[in-house]
Amino acid sequence: MGAQENHSSYDKFNKLNLAGIYQKISRPIIVSDRLRTPENMGSVLRLAGNIGAEKTIFLSDVAQDFRLRRIKKTASTANENTPWEIRDENQLSTFIPAGFQIVAIETSEKAESIFDFQFPEKTAFIVGSERYGIRPEILKQAHHQVYIPIPGPVSSLNVTHALSVALFEWLRQMI
Repeated sequence: MGAQENHSSYDKFNKLNLAGIYQKISRPIIVSDRLRTPENMGSVLRLAGNIGAEKTIFLSDVAQDFRLRRIKKTASTANENTPWEIRDENQLSTFIPAGFQIVAIETSEKAESIFDFQFPEKTAFIVGSERYGIRPEILKQAHHQVYIPIPGPVSSLNVTHALSVALFEWLRQMI
């Protein structure tokens, strides 16, 4: 994409004033449970910046050991514009504000199709690790569980792709 084309896309998004939606509704919160790579952490931060998240929390006992520059490189400028932190705890109520509904993006027995689910305005999204999903002790704290129907022969999405689908479905519903 050339500089002129890139500039026009910024102009288009500025004219749409999508950021103005946050004058009417709350910003979402993103929680990631035990992501296993700094690249996925960086991608989650970039999504947080795309959607205008209030904050992003990484639940992890190993993420402190990741190279911060790898997270920052993948996150691009979102790293500087989106509040984020790493926590080594399991009680979501200690950092999710009252009034927020915790929505787990997880394929589980209790999960409802994202196509049928009405997202609450005040949503805290939680996603799990690429390999193991959301830990049971975290999942049981969610108010809702939703899954993304996948009709193809590969029945899973990368954690950041699943989060992207959920975040932008939430935004579509809010608009």
